Amino acid sequence: MKWLRSCGVRNVNVFIDGHFYSELMQQATGDEMKLATGYSLYPIFEKNIFHPKVWFLFGEKEGLLLIGSGNLTNSGNGSNDEIWGAYHFDIKQPQNAPVFSTAWNYISKLSATTKGIAGEKTTRWIAEHSQWLMELPKITDFQFLNAPNNEQVAFLYNTEQTTIWQQIKQLTVNENITEITTVSPYYDTKGKALEEIKNTFPNAQINVIIDESGIIPSELLDNKKYVFYDWKELDLCRNIGAKQQSKLHAKILHFKTKNNKEFCLFGSANITLTGLGISNSANAEVSLFIKSEKGNILEKIGLKLKGSSQKSLSKFTTNNRASIEQVIIKNNQFLIKLLAAEVNHSTLTLYTSKRFDKPVFIAMYDNNNQFIKGQEIESLKPQYEINFDIDENKFRYVQIQSIDGNSNLSNKIIVSNYLTIAKTHPNPKNAELERLCGQLQNGELRNVLDLIHYAIIDESEKEDGSSIINTSKNKLKEKEEKKTAEQSKLYDLSGYKPIETNSQLHESALLLSPSFRVLDALKLSHTQSLDLEADIRTDEQEEDIGNISGNDENEVRKEKSIPLKVLEADKRKLKNFFKNLYGYFHHDILFKDTKISDYKLTLTDITKYLIALELIHEFGGKSEKIDDEQQQFFFTYLPANGGYENDNVKGCCLNIIGDFLRLSKNGFKEYSFDYTRKKFEQLQRDALISTITCISNIYWKEDEKPYLKTLLLNALHYLGWTSTREIDKNLNTLINKVKEKAKNLKQVTRNLDTQIDYFANQVCNAFSYSTQSRENGKFAERASRGQIIYSSIAGIGYCYVVSSTKQNEYYLARPGFNWNHQEKEYINHFGDTFYRPLPLTKMIIVDL
Repeated sequence: MKWLRSCGVRNVNVFIDGHFYSELMQQATGDEMKLATGYSLYPIFEKNIFHPKVWFLFGEKEGLLLIGSGNLTNSGNGSNDEIWGAYHFDIKQPQNAPVFSTAWNYISKLSATTKGIAGEKTTRWIAEHSQWLMELPKITDFQFLNAPNNEQVAFLYNTEQTTIWQQIKQLTVNENITEITTVSPYYDTKGKALEEIKNTFPNAQINVIIDESGIIPSELLDNKKYVFYDWKELDLCRNIGAKQQSKLHAKILHFKTKNNKEFCLFGSANITLTGLGISNSANAEVSLFIKSEKGNILEKIGLKLKGSSQKSLSKFTTNNRASIEQVIIKNNQFLIKLLAAEVNHSTLTLYTSKRFDKPVFIAMYDNNNQFIKGQEIESLKPQYEINFDIDENKFRYVQIQSIDGNSNLSNKIIVSNYLTIAKTHPNPKNAELERLCGQLQNGELRNVLDLIHYAIIDESEKEDGSSIINTSKNKLKEKEEKKTAEQSKLYDLSGYKPIETNSQLHESALLLSPSFRVLDALKLSHTQSLDLEADIRTDEQEEDIGNISGNDENEVRKEKSIPLKVLEADKRKLKNFFKNLYGYFHHDILFKDTKISDYKLTLTDITKYLIALELIHEFGGKSEKIDDEQQQFFFTYLPANGGYENDNVKGCCLNIIGDFLRLSKNGFKEYSFDYTRKKFEQLQRDALISTITCISNIYWKEDEKPYLKTLLLNALHYLGWTSTREIDKNLNTLINKVKEKAKNLKQVTRNLDTQIDYFANQVCNAFSYSTQSRENGKFAERASRGQIIYSSIAGIGYCYVVSSTKQNEYYLARPGFNWNHQEKEYINHFGDTFYRPLPLTKMIIVDL
């Protein structure tokens, strides 16, 4: 996924054998897809095993087709000895169009059976953005097609009407075959496939290459008719194999004729009855069949039998383990085949292979594979919707069970999140945004500074036609405005669940806005674990995959020092984001008019605010060592301390957090769609936790302690709870979440723990007490200089008293008020250029 995302490939669909998928789910740990979200995993149920190994990559003007033997596992793409065939297509060089046509015909048949959004992703999404597929020539299946280098190729696969073996016999019907070579990790124990090959081509010498780690034809009768070779003793393994002992997983069936013409079958089919389709029951397999007049195919592969020692079949060590394919099928037979499960807002949609007219129990499981909720239904339609009220982020798996819970009626599958999947739409308008998001998710955090531009220009909830975001020149160019308008319509939602109202579609689009996308990528990059040890890596032949090296170590890159010019450019991008956000909050909303703003913060506003906090957590106090002209010094992105400008952590905290909390006095915009409301509430909780963590991770001088106190109190008041009942219910959970967030900070100040304790033990108690006093009507009539007070008049919230008059008029201060250069203080400002005292007849004094 890391590599694909870096190449701009986002719409990724994996077809997996349904029985094998079910087997993996019995080992589910909760980490499935945690590190590589955004791809669709879809089970394919066949009578036997669904066994093809095909990669098909679609571009706007080109494509890449890979067909071979390697599973989608670490060993299949790393340490095993595999074989692949690769074909490239370009609209300017379409010589491979015929083989692409036959492959697309096969893939289309699979895609036609998919349900839910997977059906959109594997059909319409691909066809719309790779229109050359519709112009490929119509080709009859199972025929030789012209290929480069005077060769021909046939795309072969097993069907109910014909099999790979029948197709091979048809394509070689008039050939005089003199020598056959088989390479396979798995043979029938009784060697039935080898016997069929020998019976069909009785005059051919048959070379059988065996790897003892697989299944060998140990009970093959008349084995003297065959010549056996040990894979580990061939030149191939010594010359081009892995550094450590590798395992054979390639599947090759090679034919040589009397006039030196050659045919070579390779792909997913083992030399077995079910692989080649010799028996009545065949696996789903895909292989390429190459015809070459020049020959030398095995030499090109690197397989040389001349000079290699032959070995008697009795000398091979027999592996008596049962076929893993048959074991998996036997252990995963269910009355109901569960094909897909998708969460779209608060609705779970189940897709099954057929109707089931008996009562069933829908069991839902969390990220730790623990049961969290269930629902009984009278009968199950092939498409069935369930409304639920659990946190979708904790909802990971689903399975259909009997009413009594004693038996599983279906396979268990991972629940797909519609919003996550929608972000993978291959719309070229969002290509750059998604590329940067992909880099961020891959741990390349410095690239977030290119990504945040999309949050700056995001105007998803702008109601009028004017720009409300400042730039360094206080306006955007016309070209940039046009680009912004396009960015607002990033993701194509038209093809899925069209029953939604226009309001729902609009609010769904908000959750896919550039700002929301950037925030998602930021949060994921900070929270995901890079430890791959917990990932399930099961292979059909790897017993202990943890001991293999693969090629992963080749991907490790040495850290390179970043040039100073690049760092300075990054710093400008960071400061520009804070400057724009502060300008938006402070000048465009809070102090735009002489009257107090009644603006209500939107989903986009809080998303941008959370991005700012994540950037502070990531870059606040972060330094890079620079080697410049034999001198070493440290470059800091965002200093922890400085003046009260937006070029340091403390300045951003005072200005951006202060303004956001002041704007929060009017509450938040109300949304009509229940799912959007829940998302908004979740963001408010996230904002509360991140705000308190940020405030606590700053060194406050003694004369700045009132800022610390009022910021914390106003965060609790405006982003938290307004009643003592809610406070008592939620406060301990909040404190624990703040402590958890603080543990994950990359740069911490020495007084972080002390200030979190101060928040937990004193500020929270004071906030709870003041809320109780307000509810009980216990107000003070007068306050003194330096005291912290609360008043609801004019939305001043929690402030501290700078001074007062005998007439009970107060000069109050808190971050979020306008800065008075003369007084060097954030003093309340009402209606004009003069700072007038505010008359107060009652207030709550906070003992802090």
